[in-house]
Amino acid sequence: MYSITIVGGGTAGWMTAVLLNQTYNKFDRLVSIQVVESPDVDIVGVGEATVPAIKDFLQVVGIDEADFIKHTNATLKTGIIFKNWCVPNEDGSLHSYMHPFDQERVEKRLDVATSWLLSSRAQGYDESVSLSFSLAKDNLTPKPFNSKPYQGLVGYSFHLDARLFGQYLRDYATSKGVSRIEAHVEKVNARDGKITSLVTDGYEIRSELFIDCTGFQGLLISELESDSNWQSYQDVLLCDKAVTIQRPHKPGYTPKSYTVSHALNAGWSWRIDLQNRTGHGYVYSSKYLEPDAAESEFRAHLGLDESDRFNHIDMRVGRRKQQWIGNCVAIGLSSGFIEPLESTGLHLIYLAARFVALHYNFEQNNDVVIGNYNKTMCKTYDELKDFIVLHYVLSDRTDSDFWCDVSKTLDGCSTLKSRLAVWKHKVCEYFDVSDSTSHMFSDVSYRYILYGMKYYPELAVPFKPGEFDEVFDYLDNRKAQVCSHVMSHKAYLQDISGKSGFVSIDMSKGK
Repeated sequence: MYSITIVGGGTAGWMTAVLLNQTYNKFDRLVSIQVVESPDVDIVGVGEATVPAIKDFLQVVGIDEADFIKHTNATLKTGIIFKNWCVPNEDGSLHSYMHPFDQERVEKRLDVATSWLLSSRAQGYDESVSLSFSLAKDNLTPKPFNSKPYQGLVGYSFHLDARLFGQYLRDYATSKGVSRIEAHVEKVNARDGKITSLVTDGYEIRSELFIDCTGFQGLLISELESDSNWQSYQDVLLCDKAVTIQRPHKPGYTPKSYTVSHALNAGWSWRIDLQNRTGHGYVYSSKYLEPDAAESEFRAHLGLDESDRFNHIDMRVGRRKQQWIGNCVAIGLSSGFIEPLESTGLHLIYLAARFVALHYNFEQNNDVVIGNYNKTMCKTYDELKDFIVLHYVLSDRTDSDFWCDVSKTLDGCSTLKSRLAVWKHKVCEYFDVSDSTSHMFSDVSYRYILYGMKYYPELAVPFKPGEFDEVFDYLDNRKAQVCSHVMSHKAYLQDISGKSGFVSIDMSKGK
């Protein structure tokens, strides 16, 4: 029997274990898969917002949606609302826009974005063309009554408790035959560019494939790589630290069905509502703000007093140039990190695990296969890095040194810079970004950021006043129709509490 050893539990380790187990052991137990999890190592515990592809992962591995929501305190997410990323509006109100998960299309029209750009723009682009915007405004879900699992009238994802999700996946994986070894890796033995064994406080472990999910430390992959294997993004993604806090809901509070990203003095803050609590975090640049000052600013932003305790996190922003070396693959934070502005963390884990399943052929592996994996993952990280940078360089804020300097980071992103030059003269469309390897952000997403941040193209398309009234009348009718057929977030969470599929099993002692 072939053997795969994953070192590191948490979300990365257990997501990978569940997916590989489903791939190789779906019908018969062909591969021994074990996760080595240290009881002494804590997980980072952030990354609690997701993108719609998380539903693909959950369905592929056979997890029931209702049970998942119950056991991870999850809520639904229709998108991200960005606040204060540009200077205030002309009326003095706070600049705000939404990046939702949908965009309506209108028949017999060249493009709905062109229709909006040439119209009076009485409403923002998000409010004009997105059903999710209307749902979020009234805290509704995309779920009609009696909807099927993982289906909605528009796309959605989840907010979840990262720790509970890791535990839930652990229980699910071990119930399906994955082994859990509670031990601390004391030594990594390597020879000729491959790991030969791991020495733990009680075991020596040998496998055909080792997967490094040990977080920023990269315990396994670091034994095989050269000093030049790290590609830093620090020159274009300036934020490298975070200060976080979690606060329980007050009685009667209904969780919001969207994430909030609020720009601050040297970065931005997140707000993520779970069923039982709200997670807050301030992602900032240590070049412009000391940790104590960041905590003080964030405390004031949240209206908290000195009795509230915060957690501080260091972030290594960048990626490994080779994430698969010999018989070792780095997945999760050990492979790289892009700040959590657009909730890319769990999707990168899913992509990496999926690519391993598609690439790995045991003794038939060769340099071509490994090279293609590394090329694909590096391109994916670079692509997502550019998308995050996009948010910053479009800002017109100049009220702090951070916001004055952040616009200069565009010079370090040649692909993004050339695209923005083109998008100043034409609508962003599918073919402009169709070479995506992440399959996460299409032209639909780019448009919400571009037009939400007031980056409009100069169009020369002829039109006449009132030409697009029927387009937006149709869209308004669609919004009203959808909103009348879906459940509120509160009603959906109450309804889901009575549904369950997979029964969680306590495998914490490896029994």
